[in-house]
Amino acid sequence: MKIHFLGLSCFLIENDEGYRIVVDPYNDAPEWALGPKFPKTFKGKAFGANLVLMSEPDADHAYAPGGWLQTAPQTGVNSDPFPKLDLKGTVIYEWNGDLNIAWNYTIDGVRLAHFGDNAHKLTKKQLKEIGKVDIIFMSAPKVKNDTSLDHVRQNIQALRPKLVVWAHHIVPDKMPGFDDGKKFRAFFVRYFKRYASTGPGYEDSTSFMELATLLQNANALNKEYSGKTLKRTSITINKKTLPRKTTGLLFLRMLGKE
Repeated sequence: MKIHFLGLSCFLIENDEGYRIVVDPYNDAPEWALGPKFPKTFKGKAFGANLVLMSEPDADHAYAPGGWLQTAPQTGVNSDPFPKLDLKGTVIYEWNGDLNIAWNYTIDGVRLAHFGDNAHKLTKKQLKEIGKVDIIFMSAPKVKNDTSLDHVRQNIQALRPKLVVWAHHIVPDKMPGFDDGKKFRAFFVRYFKRYASTGPGYEDSTSFMELATLLQNANALNKEYSGKTLKRTSITINKKTLPRKTTGLLFLRMLGKE
């Protein structure tokens, strides 16, 4: 399969046959903008997807303009483009108690789970529902808080995936490196003032810092799990190439552009 990072929590998954699942597409209308524009094209053609999964109805996780089925790889009745998909959803929670759905499913024999905006330690019931997974898409915390970081570590330890793909961040062009934290955060203040200042939930430079902090936390956690940083927008994975022990993967390029 191929995993493509579009920005924020959005990933496009292509199976071996080229059929596509998009998870958490984001709305880039001015009143919801966080910077990146959702791609209008993919591989030189109009963007298309066979299935769309959304973890919650917030604009940064839910968007479907219509027409994607017409430009997706064609299917027929009983064609079974995703054999043994075994799609399941588990209710999880944002920091404030808003509901999310953690979708988990199988592509090309690999079990994937996407945790949307979850910000809490998973319960035994939730873990039992989710079951065994190979790849998880998980957000780092939006705050600098040891408890929040511990929740992420505890969830990873309980799930025991082979690969953690960090999600819910954006990677603007010309973004500075992580070494100079002051410079890094100042860049995001300027970026959000330019691209996201029309959003109703962003009022000042303090409120612009969530995604900057999230990305800094993702980078730090990725190092803890001997992770790789990927300066391209996609990666090809199959069951045989998955790491033997839990490893991280942080995309530092995205298909969504300003």
